[in-house]
Amino acid sequence: MRINHAAQVCALSASDLEEFVADWLAQRCKDYHAHELWRGTGDMGRDATGYVTDRRMEGPWDNFQCKQLSSKLSELAAFVELGKIFKHAADGMFSLPRAYTYVAPLGVVRRVQHFVAHPEQFRQAFLDKWDSDVAERLVENQTVKLTPAIEAMIRAFDFKKVNWLDAVRLVNDPACKPALVAWFGADPGPGPRGVVPNEIQASESAYIGQLLKIYDEKRPGPYPDAAAALACPEFGSHLRIQRTRFFDSVAFDRFYRDSTPDDYLRNFKDEIYHGVVDVHAGMHDGRFMRLSQVMQQAAVLQPSGVLGKHAGPQVKQGTCHQFANEGLLPWDR
Repeated sequence: MRINHAAQVCALSASDLEEFVADWLAQRCKDYHAHELWRGTGDMGRDATGYVTDRRMEGPWDNFQCKQLSSKLSELAAFVELGKIFKHAADGMFSLPRAYTYVAPLGVVRRVQHFVAHPEQFRQAFLDKWDSDVAERLVENQTVKLTPAIEAMIRAFDFKKVNWLDAVRLVNDPACKPALVAWFGADPGPGPRGVVPNEIQASESAYIGQLLKIYDEKRPGPYPDAAAALACPEFGSHLRIQRTRFFDSVAFDRFYRDSTPDDYLRNFKDEIYHGVVDVHAGMHDGRFMRLSQVMQQAAVLQPSGVLGKHAGPQVKQGTCHQFANEGLLPWDR
């Protein structure tokens, strides 16, 4: 049965929802220079912020306002939360965000959905309702009237940049997958197989150069390059298999780097390394035998966690070629 992660997000506490959104933004850091979580009173309408540049809030930034409610986000609540941003921006506390997103797991009422779909109607309704509905709800025991400065900011802001996310939309964002893995033990699924290019790539040149030296032990005279080894009946098939393993491991890394928390792939590689390092360091009848023994050992390793579940023999063996590339476990030592 498929797990309903949207329902799990809806069951989070308000504090945990903010943490969950921060973890989601951490994966979206490719879109941001950095991100920050604001807690408790005095957040000025900010829960989680994504910074586009190293100028942070003095440069372009995005605001994610988390509302873990017992019902859908109302029109009044949407106006008040957005009003806090304009009030404090007018006070000089920060520049207006580039974009503003309500994160409301149960969703928003139809009226808010309508306004987000009609940005200019949203702007006008927001202005019309400020003094009657918003002004007394922004700061406790204070009425914040629609001043010329606030009105100018509202008229200048791009309301097309106001959006909303419910739990379903949030969990369906590919960038949310690592947070789902970390918080709910979600399975990111199997990774794709690698694609082996016809030409030798710079990313594989180190371990292939080491393999060519190993092959020299088995024949008179060195191989001048990988093409010569690939054309050789004795070692061509062997080298093609190693390249398949290497690119399978690269595709595995790329997939799980984007779909699991940062430490998952690091822990997986640590377990592969410690599973083969003693075999690599042992006494062998030549370097080719060392390579063969390490490959056999890597194939039968059973790393822990969800990555171990999805790592086939070729991925674990290809990871050893990555270690050779990095100089951790060179084949020609």
